[in-house]
Order: sequence, then structure tokens, then C-alpha cells
Amino acid sequence: MLKQYDGLIAEVLEDIFEITKSNDNELNKVIKKYFLNGGKRIRVLLLLICAKLGNFKENRKDIIRLAGIVEIIHTASLIHDDIIDNAQTRRGNVTLNKKYGNYFALYVGDYLFSVVLNAISEFEDERLHTYLVTTLKELCIGELIQEDDLYNVNTRRLDYLKKIKRKTAILIAFSCVAGSIISGADDKDIISSYRYGYYLGMSYQIVDDYLDFSGGNNLGKESGQDLINGNMTLPAIIAREYNNELFLDFCKDSSIEYKQKIIDFIKNNEEILGQTLSVSVRYLEKARFVIRDMDKKTRLELEYVMNKLARRDK
Repeated sequence: MLKQYDGLIAEVLEDIFEITKSNDNELNKVIKKYFLNGGKRIRVLLLLICAKLGNFKENRKDIIRLAGIVEIIHTASLIHDDIIDNAQTRRGNVTLNKKYGNYFALYVGDYLFSVVLNAISEFEDERLHTYLVTTLKELCIGELIQEDDLYNVNTRRLDYLKKIKRKTAILIAFSCVAGSIISGADDKDIISSYRYGYYLGMSYQIVDDYLDFSGGNNLGKESGQDLINGNMTLPAIIAREYNNELFLDFCKDSSIEYKQKIIDFIKNNEEILGQTLSVSVRYLEKARFVIRDMDKKTRLELEYVMNKLARRDK
């Protein structure tokens, strides 16, 4: 249904290579290889779809540039995430920090963020700058909160939801609202696109955390990796509600065998996994509701993305 966007996504990638180009040939090679290593380009796709709410043809060049900016933000945040998590692989490939060391990876991520700041300065619409500043601030706060909350068995569902809003949902919301703003969409569609992106982003992260236990290998990583790293995601929070004693000794010094016992408990408990998915579904229904009055073609494409993401473990 969305094949017509393949060519536009290819244009976005070419634009990314153009605006990230530096005088350092080695850096250029590293960045190009990283962007070509895959990824779902969900944020790019959502921006392009929401840009159809206004005049896409008239604003095509700016739309392509803005989609590239969103993808660069996402990529830079992944690079920094991998350093913090000491991750060894990403999308089935060796991470930059593993291959080149933490300092090099850190500087690549910082360089990409500097590219974002330079590129966004080309846009005069103050709404884009306001949304971007909020997004970047919340992304950073989300990382700090996650670091402080490692191995915190008292993490509540509300704490978790606030955390994933900052780590995931807000950038997806920015992707959607940026597309509608830059294309000249009306105010109602701009507000709806942001709310859609927020609700979709919440659902997206919850499904990711579900898959970390139910289908980790499909994501290119081992099952339960978040819990091994000390992250109390929604399945773990629900599991603690079921069996608090299982988590009494959960801490930084816990053995891998002990953590594996918790992972197996969650993986084999359909009730825990089912409750996790039910929370995701509620956010999806909210996303579906807020776009009910949008242009039919755009609405159907956004609903298609929702359905694909909800079933990406199939």
C-alpha cells in the first residue's frame, strides 16, 4: 500500500548523505554505512504521509530535508543509546562503540546533532523550532531518567509510561507534526497529527518491550536484553505485580542465571504478555480516534502503518 513512498525515502537518504558530508572522508564513510545498514524508516515514512495533509508538491524540497533531519536525530540518539547500554550489536551489525570505541561513537553522535541544528536553521516557521527544542530536551531527560531507574524494582506503570513518552513517543510525534506543519496543513490536522504520533509512539515502544521477551531474536538481539541491562519495562513491571518475591534480589550484581530465571518467567506467562499488548492496543485505539476526521487517503495510510507496527512480530 505504501510502495509509492520508496522513491521518496531514497531521496531522503541521498539528502542525508549531502547534509552530513564533511571534510573527513573516513567520517563520511562511517556515517553513510550506518544509515545504509537498514532500519524501518518509520519516522521518515510518517513525516512523508503527514505532509500529504498540506501541499506536498509545493513544499517537496523542504519536506525531504525535514524528513532527513528527523532520521538523523533518531540515528544520533541510537548511537548514544548504544554507548550508554554498552551494546555490541544494532540491527544485526556491530555497533559503532564496539567497532571504534566509545569516544569515536560519541563524537559521531554529537556531529550528527550539530548537523541537525545547522539544517533546521534553514526553516523560518517558529513552530518547528519550538517542537524540536521540546523533543530534544525530552529525549535527553528520558535517557537520564532511564539511567537513574536502572534496577529499580519499584518502578510503577506510570513511571514507565512517562519514560517511554520521552524516549520514543515524542520523536515520532515530532515526525508527524513536522510533516503537517511544513506542508501547510490546517491547524486541526497539525494538532491531530501530533496526537496520533504520540499515541502511536507509545504503542510502538510497548510492542518493542513485549517483543524483547516474546520474540527477541526477531529484533536481532537476545530475549530479555532490557532486563539484563537493568531496565524495568512494562512486562517486567507486570511480572513483579504477579510475583514480587521473584524480584527481591534484582540488582546490578544479580547473576545472569538469576536474571534468566525472571526472563523465562515472563516469556512463559501468557497473562503477562497479554496484559502488555492490551496496553499497547489502547494507545493504538486512541491514535485511530484522533485521525478519524482526516483526509480519507491519509487516514487510511496512517491506519495501515498502525496495523503493520502492531503486528511486526508476525
